[in-house]
Amino acid sequence: MTSETAIIETIANNKPVRVFLPIIGGKERYRAHCVYQKTSPPNFNLLFSKGILPIDAINAQETAIISIDMGGPNLTIEAKIKAITGDQVLEMVMVKSMSHAQLREFFRVDAATMVIGRSFQSEVFGEQGEPWSLTGNTVDISGSGILATFSQAPPMDKQIRLEITLPTLEPETISVLAHPVRTQKISDKHYEVAYHFDDISTEDRDKIIGCCLILQRRLLRLKVQVKDQQ
Repeated sequence: MTSETAIIETIANNKPVRVFLPIIGGKERYRAHCVYQKTSPPNFNLLFSKGILPIDAINAQETAIISIDMGGPNLTIEAKIKAITGDQVLEMVMVKSMSHAQLREFFRVDAATMVIGRSFQSEVFGEQGEPWSLTGNTVDISGSGILATFSQAPPMDKQIRLEITLPTLEPETISVLAHPVRTQKISDKHYEVAYHFDDISTEDRDKIIGCCLILQRRLLRLKVQVKDQQ
């Protein structure tokens, strides 16, 4: 039994999971809830409620990402789509699982978008006795944190409320609670700060991961185009 097969053997039959599906001609991935069904590892099925699975729109040439809540750190696997049946079932085969470190890097992409940092607690005040806020831009983003730049140095000893505008087809702003991990002064008015998310909803994390997948596909297409021109 291979390690990958052993990993999916730990997933309970009929367990609810989340999947990110590639769409034909689309920039964004289709995110849906479904049920994991054991078959013959490394094969498995994903079962969808009636009308949920967009059968004609799925790009079976690309892999899907499945996230499973294991009661601790989520298990994330990449899988190929073997077949799409008419009764809302995807027949899948596992490609690989992703460790926490791999997942962090896989879902971390360069992204330039607006971020606003605000004081988290009402008793945290700036010099003028008012709750403070800073507007900056992200350098990169992942499901666990961001790297951002600000014109002023934000507090490094307190949690912060980050409002991040995701660079999707229809921009959407999410709000997370985070703490600073490190900072670097790039110039007199340029501070680069890394944040780790402390409190983020599953829905918002899914949105970030979906956004990262979109941006990765754009970068991959750009690399292919550049290579073809050489």
